[in-house]
Amino acid sequence: MSIITCQRTGLRLNARKLVLLSLISLAAAPAMANPSEPNPSAAANVSAIQTLDIPPGDLTSALNLLGEQAGILLSYPASLTADLHTDGLYGSYSVQQALQLLLVDTGLEVVQQSAQAWRIQPLRSGAERENATELPHTLVIGQRPYQDSKILPGEELRSGMRNDLAESLSLLPSVRVDNTASSSLQQGDLRPAELSIRGAATYQNKLVLDGAPIDNLLDPGMKESNGNYARVAGHSQGVFVDPAFLGQIEVIDVNASAAEGGFTGGVVRAETRAYDGSNRFEISHRRSSDDWTNFHIDDSQEGEFGDGAAQLPTGVPGDFQPDFRKSQTSINGATRVGDVGIFAGFSEKRSTISQKQIVVSDLEYFFETGRIFRPSDERSLSSHSRTGVVRMDLLGRDYLLNASLSLSDFSEDSFLINYRDSEFESQHKGVNLSVNFARRFGQTTLDLNVNAGFTADQRDYQENVLDQYKYTSVFDGALFGGLGELQNNQRTLGTTLKLSRDLSDAISLNYGGELRWVGYRQDRGNNFYFNEYTLDQSQPLPPPINPGSWAPEDQFLQRRVTYQAGETRFNNLNGAVFGELAGEHQRWFWRTGMRAERDGWLKNTNIAPRLVAGLHLDQARRYRLTAGANRYYGKSFLAYRLREKEKDRVIVFERPTPDAEFERVDNSHDWLLRELDTPYDDEISLSLSGPLWRGQAGLTLVQRHGEDQVRTRYDSDLEQYRFENAGSSKTDQIDLYWHSNPMYWLNTRWTLLGTASWMDKKTDSTYLNGSGGYLATAGADDQVLFEGREISRYELPGSDLATPVSINLDLISVALQDRLEVRNTLAITDRYEALRTRGRDAESGLQRYEVERQGSTLRWDLSMEYQLLRSDASPYVRVDVINVTDNDNVVRSEAGVQLFGVGRQYWLELGYRF
Repeated sequence: MSIITCQRTGLRLNARKLVLLSLISLAAAPAMANPSEPNPSAAANVSAIQTLDIPPGDLTSALNLLGEQAGILLSYPASLTADLHTDGLYGSYSVQQALQLLLVDTGLEVVQQSAQAWRIQPLRSGAERENATELPHTLVIGQRPYQDSKILPGEELRSGMRNDLAESLSLLPSVRVDNTASSSLQQGDLRPAELSIRGAATYQNKLVLDGAPIDNLLDPGMKESNGNYARVAGHSQGVFVDPAFLGQIEVIDVNASAAEGGFTGGVVRAETRAYDGSNRFEISHRRSSDDWTNFHIDDSQEGEFGDGAAQLPTGVPGDFQPDFRKSQTSINGATRVGDVGIFAGFSEKRSTISQKQIVVSDLEYFFETGRIFRPSDERSLSSHSRTGVVRMDLLGRDYLLNASLSLSDFSEDSFLINYRDSEFESQHKGVNLSVNFARRFGQTTLDLNVNAGFTADQRDYQENVLDQYKYTSVFDGALFGGLGELQNNQRTLGTTLKLSRDLSDAISLNYGGELRWVGYRQDRGNNFYFNEYTLDQSQPLPPPINPGSWAPEDQFLQRRVTYQAGETRFNNLNGAVFGELAGEHQRWFWRTGMRAERDGWLKNTNIAPRLVAGLHLDQARRYRLTAGANRYYGKSFLAYRLREKEKDRVIVFERPTPDAEFERVDNSHDWLLRELDTPYDDEISLSLSGPLWRGQAGLTLVQRHGEDQVRTRYDSDLEQYRFENAGSSKTDQIDLYWHSNPMYWLNTRWTLLGTASWMDKKTDSTYLNGSGGYLATAGADDQVLFEGREISRYELPGSDLATPVSINLDLISVALQDRLEVRNTLAITDRYEALRTRGRDAESGLQRYEVERQGSTLRWDLSMEYQLLRSDASPYVRVDVINVTDNDNVVRSEAGVQLFGVGRQYWLELGYRF
């Protein structure tokens, strides 16, 4: 895989890089031909001289970089430049000269279409030029990405096991992935893994698809639970994305431009694939199963893992999946209809697992196995995840216009353990429509996006009544029914406008704004009743059926809670404006800007300053030192507003004895909102980059301070929950990367990419297991005991998404005339730490914590793909081997139990490309 690190500050344009790119193939040996001749008919002035800095590499990247640095429009079929190299160039050239030098010995020529537009095409004779028809073009809007960004081309995204967004980005040193999503216990799971950038919460990233935000803003951190009477499990991604349909992913994790807002972690910008000038079609099917998987299980969990059921008496299943079948079928293609290029793709993932619903206490079973509870009533559960995309691009124009429609539909069967009649289906659906337009007007570039989206999280239970008998064991029938139907909907409309203009030869201005309207609705289709039964303590108690357990018929209805059917609606409008100046003076470069964001719900306006400055260390400007100081304001989730509003639809009645009248309980103060501020992160960074050996290298130091993070606090005296800005964090991170240029040896093309990262994270919250972070009940300033000394809770080391040392190495080799591709991927972590709770200190009453160090882990994944025929239309076979060495890799420690990554696992894929 390649990471293109953009750290350029320049004289020309400063807008988001909009590129209609197709797949960028791995570089191969260039075709030899005569150099192209200048076009004598070019009428526009091409003599303007400017300083250009384009490193050696593949021709596609060089042309894109020329467009960015020179501020011109380039159009060409992307397939035309695939497999071509350039030696690069540095110095002062006109556009015409630069293009000719880059195209030397490529068999291509350049034709000027207007003062700012150029077309690249095959070298032709005079007769061919007269009779030629116009080719479909890839249009590059010439701009400079002022933010430090990492660009991952679509065909180089990591894949193999989960094929989700988190796996695609796992190579980047700033990214940490929820490794529990790929543990040995839950290999049948299809839900995309969550990811963290710079140690931030998984729901504090800004996710953008084709220029449109696809964040889920209502309940993204909520997990499924048997106590979710008024809540629905969510996900940070409003629309699930299949990375196979992406042309590229750009990640901004440091020194973000003032144009970027709504995050404290990072920005992920994904672009769907586009028509590249040739018709094509591809179909594939891949699969794996428990028969092709080795599991590594903690000794204390082996029995219940084999049973396919937890030993916990209640909860949501899914922790143990020893019997699973998992597959993915995908189809995609591209064509041209008139002047419109079309790409379309559809994929479906399927999973089937077996789970146990009822667990009973069995003394004989205990003597035989050592486990108290015996599972029974096995059920087969199905999961589906469907994604689709259609993208259309207007071709052959001197402006950019495209539109895309993306859809996802995820559903899975489930139930509540030991809840009779508690079967339910959970769903997550998303739609994203995005339209992009970009054009140069003289010295000004306009970049406009208009978007609309829809996200729904829903659960459908068979029962809308839950009866709980408080003095009956769960193994004797204490819980009957389900949690009822409930749905959260999020509808969005938004637009972003960015303008860039040169103020002088040394200074450029970038400015614009954005609006995002969000309409929220929680919908309960039927009344849901939660009935609590208890014993009449005023009378002599009947005989128990078991020690401490009485029959349901001996208890009376003491409390009834009605969650009324109907809708809870509210809207929100957020807006932002930004402006920034960028320039150069001799070897110095800089960018300074300001972003003002209006939070419609919290009714506050936040000012986020951004500053980046740097120095080119050599005359050729290949080595650069960059420093930055920036503030990022994150998201204020409407979940907090929903908690306050939904209590108005809850009616509670209680009575002390069977003969007493029910009396209504006042629950209007269950949730209280304090005056809240928007959470923010302050960032300081320092980076060094430039060529090293036969590649590009970079070193980055980043420190983030997070403040005003929203937490919940529970007042036991008032029996109230309240929201407040009580959370904080501090993250230090050092990133190192090296990306080789393509190397040739033994008739094989080799590319090596290496990244390493060290992280030290301190925070009062843990985001994944519900003990902190989203709707947490702990405060950052609470005092605790850590390894014998008293500290504030926010000084505790991060216990998840904070692996101290992470190393990634990807070696890609291509041989047999590009028919064989082999990828070796190494992922190494060192000094993994687990934060353990040791109960309360008897003397001080403070909660005690300790760190348990787990040591290092190593995972080697191998992917081999072979194209059977030499023609473009050919079947292919791919084999992925996960954890080739079958290592026991500890990925987490929970409640004294080790959680291991998956052992050796095989995936088989068969496909055909036309």
